[in-house]
Amino acid sequence: MGWLKVRITWENYYSTLKRLPGRLKKTVPFVVKDLPILKRYKVKNVLDLGCGAGRPSVFLAKNSFNVVSIDVSKSALRIGRKWVRKERLTNVAFVCGTMTNLPFCNCHFDAVISVSVIHHAVKNDIAKTVAEVYRILNENGVFLANVASVEDPRFAKGEKVEAGTFRILEAFEERRFEELHHFFTKQELSKLLAIFGKARIELLKEKPNYWKITAIK
Repeated sequence: MGWLKVRITWENYYSTLKRLPGRLKKTVPFVVKDLPILKRYKVKNVLDLGCGAGRPSVFLAKNSFNVVSIDVSKSALRIGRKWVRKERLTNVAFVCGTMTNLPFCNCHFDAVISVSVIHHAVKNDIAKTVAEVYRILNENGVFLANVASVEDPRFAKGEKVEAGTFRILEAFEERRFEELHHFFTKQELSKLLAIFGKARIELLKEKPNYWKITAIK
């Protein structure tokens, strides 16, 4: 995929933010909704995969989970650390790294949460990421994520990279940049998650162009 290019793209975005936009401060609805699942599986230690500025991390830390937050952008992590200090949270740690090669030992986390991240890659890297998530989860570990669906109106727009994957122009806070998007069918996701003991795939009610993944190791 070229992680250097990904890092540069998001560095350019986060390094020029004068203040964190409101959309990145709002709690992610499906993470809030799934708190009972985390409690049911007695989750304590969580990885926020592709944490950005730390939106899920702050919410989870406030709900007494120990959180490790990983992202490719050092500027995003710097913003996240500042936010965590402002909230006086001591149960969040930030790590710079890529999702295809997670710097953690086997069976290290009780849960992995990823918000709108893992579909920003080619299929081979997505498969590596899911395998890495499985590797670092404990037995009965929980994987919660959302990914783009083929029902997304952006599907088949932009430059085609491979089947289901396109390079699409993003626009956030008046900044424009191209980014990879892979759009999943439900069948494709089912095959990808077959390594898990249980997996549920459903369209997000609040964002029906995205799939919601709930998988148990």
